[in-house]
Amino acid sequence: MQKQRLAILMALLVALFLVTGGLATPSAADEPEAVFSKQVAGPGSEVLDGRSQLPNPAEMGVRSRTAMIPVTFSQAADGSWQWQDSLAVDSRSEMSVMVLSPDAANWQLALESPTGQTMRLSQGREQAGVVQRTGQIGLEQQSFSGDIYTVARPEQGAWQMTVRTAVAPSTSNAPSGYLLLSNESPYQIYAHLSSYNLWTNNQIGLVAYAYDAAQDSGASAPTAATNIIRHAQMRIIAPDGRTTRLIMFDDGRHGDGAADDGVFGALMTPRTAGQYTAQVTMRGQTPDGAPLLRTTEHIFPVVEQTITLNEESTVTASPDGLNRLDINLAATTTGDAAPVQLYAELWGTDAAGQMMPVTWVGGLVTPTADGVPVSIDGRWLSLANASAPFELRNVRLQDVETHIPLTQLDSVPVNIPETVSRGVAETAVTEISEEMLMGERPTAVTANQPAPNAPGGVLMLVHGYCSEGTWPTGDFTGDVTFQDYNQNRTHDQFANLIRTFGNQFPSFGIVAHSQGGAASLHLYTYYWSGLDYSSGSRLIQSVGTPYQGTALAGNLALLGDIFGVGCGTNWDLTYDGAALWLSGIPSWARSRVYYHTTSFKDVWWRYDYCNFATDLFLSDPDDGVVERWSGQLSGGNNLGHKTGWCHTSGMRDPAQTQDHGRNANMNTYANR
Repeated sequence: MQKQRLAILMALLVALFLVTGGLATPSAADEPEAVFSKQVAGPGSEVLDGRSQLPNPAEMGVRSRTAMIPVTFSQAADGSWQWQDSLAVDSRSEMSVMVLSPDAANWQLALESPTGQTMRLSQGREQAGVVQRTGQIGLEQQSFSGDIYTVARPEQGAWQMTVRTAVAPSTSNAPSGYLLLSNESPYQIYAHLSSYNLWTNNQIGLVAYAYDAAQDSGASAPTAATNIIRHAQMRIIAPDGRTTRLIMFDDGRHGDGAADDGVFGALMTPRTAGQYTAQVTMRGQTPDGAPLLRTTEHIFPVVEQTITLNEESTVTASPDGLNRLDINLAATTTGDAAPVQLYAELWGTDAAGQMMPVTWVGGLVTPTADGVPVSIDGRWLSLANASAPFELRNVRLQDVETHIPLTQLDSVPVNIPETVSRGVAETAVTEISEEMLMGERPTAVTANQPAPNAPGGVLMLVHGYCSEGTWPTGDFTGDVTFQDYNQNRTHDQFANLIRTFGNQFPSFGIVAHSQGGAASLHLYTYYWSGLDYSSGSRLIQSVGTPYQGTALAGNLALLGDIFGVGCGTNWDLTYDGAALWLSGIPSWARSRVYYHTTSFKDVWWRYDYCNFATDLFLSDPDDGVVERWSGQLSGGNNLGHKTGWCHTSGMRDPAQTQDHGRNANMNTYANR
């Protein structure tokens, strides 16, 4: 009876608003593309755990024990081309130099020790005291090969590297290649973005400092070490290829905190939207007097700030159907109104008169001429037993493709008419329903919905970033293979491609590799698809997915520039991009993911790795691309970590997708 009274009351209020013109403007749900977007929400208790808050860029930085040194030739007197620089070796532990260039076969390298011993390095040439091997650095098909020269017990000090070639460089102002220098040492550097307000015409920058790895737990950002760095520089490559070099300062005026605290910063104001590449180079001296050289590499997008939420004294909620409340937030937009990613918390008053979180809402919304629509299921008020006053807090809108926050609003009071709130309060809600978490399932049959009369449900095998077919189809039954080979997609683009491919089936579950796991989770979170109509034990299963990103993304941007091949950079796979993306993924979606991680087999008699080159950028254990810690999905179902398996083929151990025993297990429990 209580539910019937509420339904009648809401219906009468809807009729009243229609008569008076209160609902004359169509909402985002009336737009064709919005029909298939979920109205994402979660309980107020999730607000308190902080999982949905924007990450702190200071905690998302990149650690580095290496230096990626650009090789830029100048012409010598004899007509050849030459480059020379000092390589700082601060430890007697193993030193390696990897040569990365499409023209490396034409290079002649001479490495001179601090005491004057010269080593001539070239492919296939034996040199006393030097171990030579060939390695690759990269992700999937976005990989680059190079020769690696290793000295087991190098002298501390400045080594002089000279590179000569008879082949003229293709450009005079850009590197022809890189030398990747690594030296086992406790002294490393840490670098991070100063802010996620990555907008055109807005000041942004990078912050970097040295630290002692022996004192670093890895659980949070390390503590800066003072009196080590003597010089720091930031090199920025804009979307049009133009390069800018900026000195980094420790003066308290460049986003670097306090003056003389060992933290260096540089600021810039980008004028053009697009993908930027940055390299931080830091030189200094360790406490025992040895020279130090380290670099970090970064990619980050810059977007146009196309929308701004306006400050308001109050907003009023209006009824929409039987259970939903609509709120319109005033906003100023520029250009065409594109969908944005919403996050907002509804707070109300508990029985003791204290403010408490009632629910949070998210998903994709399309701004209108009147503002930004926010839809809330009124049953959350009943479940929380909340009453007025109400307010929205921590409202933010993010770019759909990059998850960059475009605008934020701390709080705004919400007026929920007394008749509505009283009717909600009289409706007993004792459990959370699917509609409260995802909104109402679409009913219209269109080309964007799963085919209702197609053959039975299937298991979809999904590959990763810049990849080809990775799964052995003979290990699975009732399967279909998603094919978007050798492409670079954002999580949102990837998810919609999966959705479109899956529309020919009434339902599907997913087994995914690498980025495919994140894209599948994104699909389940934001869009209705065949996943929502499947049945079985495990909706999404993944292997080797970098849910929290990988350190390799920035390095690939620099190498892609010189090799001129590959799939390009992917912000969603960086630590920063992954953290921003995860801030919008609710616990109910995470709980439907079952994930596996792997790493190399560790034995006592050798140095173990999946990929020697990428191991220099990753913290052990790792699978050659994804570190064990960054493959974790908080709130997901961790099915364990297995050694002896690497990310892809061509690494020391077999590819993780070829584990037939794990594949059989995933096949048995998969949704279809």
